Amino acid sequence: MKELVCNSECTPAEPANKKRKISHKMPKMPSLRSRMSPSGIYQFINNPTNKPSDNQILAIKQMGFEGLLHLQTDTIPGNLAYWLVSTFDPYKGCLLDGSLPILEEDIHACMGIPMGPLVVDEAPIGDKYPQFLSLLEDFKSQYEGDLIDVKVILRKLSTQIDGGDSFKRNFIVYIFSSFLGGVKGNKASLRILKSLSDTSLISEYNWCNFIKKKLAEQVLSWQKEEFSEEKTVKANWFGGPIMVLVFIYLDRCVFMVRTVSRQYPTLSTWTKKAISKRIQDELKSKSSFGHGSVEGGIVINHKPLPKIELVQSSKPTIVSEQHPMPKKVIPSVLEEKDKDDRDRNNVPTSSQVNNVFVDKLVSKANNLAKAFVEYKSIASEALNKLPSSEVVCKMVAAVDGIAYGFNLSQQSKSDEENEGKDNEEDHVVHTDKVVENVLRDVQENENVDSVKGKDNVEDHVVDTDKVVE
Repeated sequence: MKELVCNSECTPAEPANKKRKISHKMPKMPSLRSRMSPSGIYQFINNPTNKPSDNQILAIKQMGFEGLLHLQTDTIPGNLAYWLVSTFDPYKGCLLDGSLPILEEDIHACMGIPMGPLVVDEAPIGDKYPQFLSLLEDFKSQYEGDLIDVKVILRKLSTQIDGGDSFKRNFIVYIFSSFLGGVKGNKASLRILKSLSDTSLISEYNWCNFIKKKLAEQVLSWQKEEFSEEKTVKANWFGGPIMVLVFIYLDRCVFMVRTVSRQYPTLSTWTKKAISKRIQDELKSKSSFGHGSVEGGIVINHKPLPKIELVQSSKPTIVSEQHPMPKKVIPSVLEEKDKDDRDRNNVPTSSQVNNVFVDKLVSKANNLAKAFVEYKSIASEALNKLPSSEVVCKMVAAVDGIAYGFNLSQQSKSDEENEGKDNEEDHVVHTDKVVENVLRDVQENENVDSVKGKDNVEDHVVDTDKVVE
């Protein structure tokens, strides 16, 4: 019987009780190219050797961008970002075939930035408006050349420790040129300066609406190029606020169980490690994204910003079908759709937007009314001490007109409520007429009470700027 000889190349047999390791190979997916990265602002906030000064932090809070101070990641998850931009519907503004609409409230909840009543206005190309040109020239005087690199602005920010108007404008221009805006290149977009003439109003703008528009514009442009039959560029860079989509998707589309606690703003809880783990869990389990249950947005109740309650679904929408990366976008998706089709998406109505504005206006009016009452007491005391002062007499007369107009408005509102009416427009006030009447009566040495014979509430509301003048 021949003896079997083991060749040296033979490998020893594995023990029977040894368990084989099962390897989970991550599917290869394209990675999104984008310069809209959180790295710059993250570096500015968390620089260990040159942290923002107290004045800079205060300035950021005054502008309403305090949420960005809690950013926890400095990188874009390339594969998830590519899938999000590929499947986002720029016409309806939604993900997951309409199951996850991207609303202004979602952007506010995730990024912690203002959603005020004012519309952000960019200067058109070649704008010759003198105020904008003056502001543009003043801004450019800080730098060399007309085209300003965003990295240069970032270095400039670290030197403006006073947190003044110049810092505020540089900060807004930087974040909307490198993180939240719509820029493909590395040069700053200065058209936004048109909305930065008065830095005290920055917190009153609806930056969430501005971001939503930029997102749709950039996604549409990117999809047309990426899925075109004949690509015109080798590297298709995405210039939109991609991290907005990332944070909203991670927060509202829950995969199996929620692993990250929800709080405002969402970006404060999603660290680089947490994002990486979520991506691995989805790819290992389903080899793609878009699986899980879609939940409503978080409820926000805080003083600096309007109270926002997003509508919660009675039952979570289960997204069971796969949403793979498309090889090519269907041409009809990229074609212009009719207005009725775009209006069917789940976006805030004009009445909802108006309600936010009205609520804020009523709040400010109440604050003014209280201030007027306090001021009247002081002015009356001044009249007793300085009865011959013409300035005091005029001011007291004006305040009397203000107080009367406000009281009449409140009485009219109370009467209307008793009658079961809800129309708020009857209580809107025009401020010019009262001041004109009051000052005319004072100049003619007539009694202010002659104004009280008027019945129109709109004739008794005050333009405070003219009173001060």
